[in-house]
Amino acid sequence: MSKQHTYATGTNVGFLESMYDSFRENPESVDISWRKFFEGYEFALALGGGNHPTKEGENHGKVESYINAFRRLGHLSADLNPLQAKDGINPDLKPEQHGLKDIDPNVKFRLVNFANSKELKFSDICKTLEKTYCGSIGADFREVNNIKAVTWLQNEMENCENSPKFDVETRERIYQKLAGAEGFEKFLQARYLGQKRFSLEGLESLIPLLDTVINEAAELEVEEMNLGMAHRGRLNVLANIMQKPLSQILREFEGSDINPFDIDGDVKYHLGFGNTIQTHKNKPVRLYLSPNPSHLEAVNPVVLGFARCRQDQSKDVKREKILSVLLHGDAAFIGQGIVSETLNMSGLDDYQVGGTLHIITNNQIGFTTAPTDSRSCSYSSDISKVIRAPVFHVNAHDPEAVVWVAKLAVKFRKKFGGDVVIDLIGYRKHGHNETDEPSFTQPLMYKIIAKKPSVLTSYGQDLVKNHILSQEKIDSINSQVKSSLQTAYEAIKSHTKIDDASLLPAEFKEIFAYRKVDRKEVFAPVDTSISKEDLLDLGSKITSYPENFTPHSKLKRLLGNRAKMLEGEGFVDWGFGELLAFASLAKQGYEVRLSGQDCKRGTFTSRHGVFFDFNTGEAFEPLNTVSESKVDIVNSPLSEQGCLGFEFGYSVANSNVLVLWEAQFGDFANGAQIIIDQFISASEAKWQQTSGLVLLLPHGFEGMGPEHSSARPERFLQSCGNLNMQVCNVTTPAQMFHLLRRQMLRKFRKPLIIMTPKSLLRHPKVKSKCVDFTNKNFENVIDDELIDTPDKVTKCIVCTGKIFYELMDVRSQIESIKDIPIIRIEQLYPFPFEELNHILIEKYTNLSQVFWVQEEPQNMGGWNFVRPRLKAILKDKAPVQYVGRKHSGSTAEGSGRAHQLEQERILEQAFGMVCAWDPVNEVSERQKLEDL
Repeated sequence: MSKQHTYATGTNVGFLESMYDSFRENPESVDISWRKFFEGYEFALALGGGNHPTKEGENHGKVESYINAFRRLGHLSADLNPLQAKDGINPDLKPEQHGLKDIDPNVKFRLVNFANSKELKFSDICKTLEKTYCGSIGADFREVNNIKAVTWLQNEMENCENSPKFDVETRERIYQKLAGAEGFEKFLQARYLGQKRFSLEGLESLIPLLDTVINEAAELEVEEMNLGMAHRGRLNVLANIMQKPLSQILREFEGSDINPFDIDGDVKYHLGFGNTIQTHKNKPVRLYLSPNPSHLEAVNPVVLGFARCRQDQSKDVKREKILSVLLHGDAAFIGQGIVSETLNMSGLDDYQVGGTLHIITNNQIGFTTAPTDSRSCSYSSDISKVIRAPVFHVNAHDPEAVVWVAKLAVKFRKKFGGDVVIDLIGYRKHGHNETDEPSFTQPLMYKIIAKKPSVLTSYGQDLVKNHILSQEKIDSINSQVKSSLQTAYEAIKSHTKIDDASLLPAEFKEIFAYRKVDRKEVFAPVDTSISKEDLLDLGSKITSYPENFTPHSKLKRLLGNRAKMLEGEGFVDWGFGELLAFASLAKQGYEVRLSGQDCKRGTFTSRHGVFFDFNTGEAFEPLNTVSESKVDIVNSPLSEQGCLGFEFGYSVANSNVLVLWEAQFGDFANGAQIIIDQFISASEAKWQQTSGLVLLLPHGFEGMGPEHSSARPERFLQSCGNLNMQVCNVTTPAQMFHLLRRQMLRKFRKPLIIMTPKSLLRHPKVKSKCVDFTNKNFENVIDDELIDTPDKVTKCIVCTGKIFYELMDVRSQIESIKDIPIIRIEQLYPFPFEELNHILIEKYTNLSQVFWVQEEPQNMGGWNFVRPRLKAILKDKAPVQYVGRKHSGSTAEGSGRAHQLEQERILEQAFGMVCAWDPVNEVSERQKLEDL
């Protein structure tokens, strides 16, 4: 220990050193006060302070500072770029910069926590530091704020100088994986010249890296790996890691498996796959590669949500048996915001997966953009500093260094349960794709690449030169790769029957067992009612709390009022109806996961799905008193795209969980548009991937301005087709109850988009009787129950959502318009043709005018979607006319007063009450102009 420490404690050096040695051998053997003292001392050492007494004591502090400089900055002098020679050691890492200019290179030091704490000559210390931190691996880990993690990493790397000696078997396997990677790309280039494949050439070391991850993880009891990656190298990973049959991959290049009459499927380098493979020690590992669009990093939260659900399913509470691996492009990792959103979720209780392994497939170029034009930091990995994850930069042309880093990363994740980043630095042999000409923009880089031997060639030469493998063995491995590819090619060319049974692995049967659903099944009635006894029992449980729990006075009053809602005929409000749906599903064995910003309480203080003790702040979850089925209501971080992607992945992994995501305001879903467009609306068509995810989007025009009015229903409706999802705007608590239950009680899964209310949450008329929960089911369309003489009806209003209640208020005040029915479309898509045909054609036989009334501007809302469908039903019977706001680039007025006046105008126009005004002609003339 240092003299300063000795003086401070008043303890002699010998005793202190003896105590410290005991601590080093077994920390539990010393008193806790000494333990804390020594732990603090080691923390100081790791950060570059302190020294140890020897006969050269005056230099110890300087030497330890020198060591810590390498630990912190050595990566800046590492040999990381396979396209250029190393520049040499950074001047800041020269001995003279640390007061060691004249030190004798043969003087020995016994250092704490360095190279097994051996006594080393200064020259050997320098060699160890350079080899460890300035070789083919650049370790950037000193911002990790866990002292045990830091010292563990230092010991692992320094004790082998970041260059462990691999046996012949390991080196042969590395070569085999490189041969498979290069052989696959060369074969495709020769056979399918001009077809895009986004090859891995220049980064072939990714294959032995992933192979090592799988094998090492299996030895550490990992049973499953969930992977996500962009298109670069995806086909190679599918072939050489996922073991997707070569015949299937080649058939996709041939383009023989198509249906020209359906708009479905996706390009081959976006497809997912699942399989179970055997490690080299014969341990089975399940692998699932998630499909991904060309929005490169969008899959990140999807994979993590999938992994979290798989962990929850398998009761992997320590989150050790299922590993998530994300492969990133260098330009995308630093450039796309969803990366930081996903990283931020990594340490949150409701989103963590026990640590993710991030692999940056670093081409040193983004399409045609150089790093100097695409990032403001030293490395593309620097965004990971937000979570202080250790980063290992590694030269892709040193495959043994790549394999060692893979081993290190897997062990770190197991030991510390955190994210790890491997920055695999190579290059891209071709352009952005195989038809691109990269030398237009990077002429110098591609002159170097053209002359660069592949990593397979250079590694093979080293193995032969060092007498590790013979040339005959090298040639044999390469020949086997070519033979397997040629065999698969000849088989598909000759139409030989090939067994592709592994395309549907049993472990992922539910995920891959896609079944197309027709319109008849979608509209088949589903009994979603519950008994009166169950309703009362559930209501009692979710309005109760423990005796020692002190609720907020307003919450106590609310819970009392909710309990009373079930008395007599009952009148249940929106928030209570929603919670009853969750509780009833839990009682039937379904789990529920609802996430969103502030959704425990609810943005509008309406839900209160979780109670908080007013004195202690402790949370109580009444929904989890119903049954053993878990109901999780999660307050999410302030993220849309990342969180929605996570919940989508969660919903894909388990169809028996009702997964919901709630936007704070409906239009906040704009921030997640990529997830909506690329996954929610299209995953079934592109990848035959089903999801029952529910989006709750508060919607309604209440004078709150352009950003707090519209959930943009028109965007969802525009994306509807071929029964891909459901879009609803329901108007009663019972309808919401039945809709949520229908989502789970059906035998299929479709995403569900719900325009949820804001002002209606407390509207006195937005209540449902108990009988509506026990004797009814979901209604796609609700007819006007106040019309007694349908044969006398000549005009009717059709609408959806909140405007119904405002129309009802106006109609109730004026006797002359009480015979105009107001019909609510509760489910906009799939469009309820049959129900509307029954009402508009069969019931109101004398109908001559139909008005579609909406709050939204004419180019938004439901009008452009509903109009042609209503026309198809009505044909020549009656024209369909529009009432609502005019066309606009903004969703709503900024002024509350302007909003009020516009709402009044819409209501007056709907019933034709404006003096000296002909609504039919004016609307007709406006439509003519708009049609132009």
